[in-house]
Amino acid sequence: MIAGPGRHRLDPVPVTVLIAGQPGALRELRSADARIQLVGHVRSLPDAEEALRALRPAVVVIDVDLTHHDGLCALPALRRASPATAIVLPPAGEPGPRLVRAVRMAAQDFERRRDDDGLTARERDVVRLVALGHTNGEIAARLTLSVRTIETHRARIQRRLGVSCRAELVRWALERGLLDS
Repeated sequence: MIAGPGRHRLDPVPVTVLIAGQPGALRELRSADARIQLVGHVRSLPDAEEALRALRPAVVVIDVDLTHHDGLCALPALRRASPATAIVLPPAGEPGPRLVRAVRMAAQDFERRRDDDGLTARERDVVRLVALGHTNGEIAARLTLSVRTIETHRARIQRRLGVSCRAELVRWALERGLLDS
């Protein structure tokens, strides 16, 4: 993709994937291509929730057998653990190329949600609320996230934008018009 004037060509970023469940999907995705980077494999939904918080992958592939035990009711907890992570339930039967396609499509949607600055819509919401003077607790309550999640978002945002303090983050938000609306 070519960015605006004075910007360089961006190389495709590997899609980070967490596998939850049986190793069938693991084998299939390992052989897919270099653009899919497996960051972990867990065998239960509670372990998946913990890994999502720690790893923040672009995609989590959840074995359907796991949902039979805990039910689809576990999905909201997984979503809260890593709101920006796409959740993929593999097609029935052997994973095969359909799983690889599903992961790629989910990852493309994940990347499409990022703006030119590399932030997701959720991260831009956090920046805006920080710039408006809200505390981490207030932001967490407003976005129905935990304070720890907001702290993680802020650290990641500051690292990605190359800013080191709240004042620089506020200046960045002002320069991009995030406070105009």
